Amino acid sequence: MNIRILKLSIALLLIMPFTGTAQTNDYSMRKCFGYQRDSCPRSENVYYKLTDDSRSALFVKGQTSRVRVSLYNGRDYRISFCHDRILGEGIVMRLVDAENGNTLYDNAEDNYATEFEFTVTQTRDVYVEIEIPGSSALAEAENNEEMIFVRKETAMGCVGILVEHMITPPKGF
Repeated sequence: MNIRILKLSIALLLIMPFTGTAQTNDYSMRKCFGYQRDSCPRSENVYYKLTDDSRSALFVKGQTSRVRVSLYNGRDYRISFCHDRILGEGIVMRLVDAENGNTLYDNAEDNYATEFEFTVTQTRDVYVEIEIPGSSALAEAENNEEMIFVRKETAMGCVGILVEHMITPPKGF
């Protein structure tokens, strides 16, 4: 009986260091890893398949970031995003032509929609750009070469981007 208690005590001692970090807001444990898969709603259309271009990242208020995505002729796409509530509302998602910098879609002109479905008629690389409203010392420091350090941000949150695609279905008879 004492050996059983000893084994249980040793097992608990080995597990305890992991339980302390698993329930915190400490982002050092890769909190945002896989956020797009675990938190963003997928299309209800069963023909849409998730692409490898889907991503997630940690953001602060006032930050803008972009990721390059290749879109192929003859496919329908659904690009959507989700985010932690701490980042607030009014998050902007733009699709920007990687070749000429033209904005092809801006959800600010679409009531801040969190998803956009479209058909591609010309193969093109685009940037999916996410802009978090507000301000933070870290975001300001990125634009100020004179700032050497800033207080660590505590209001950080994950943003996930889902890129789904399917072959464009034929139209007509």
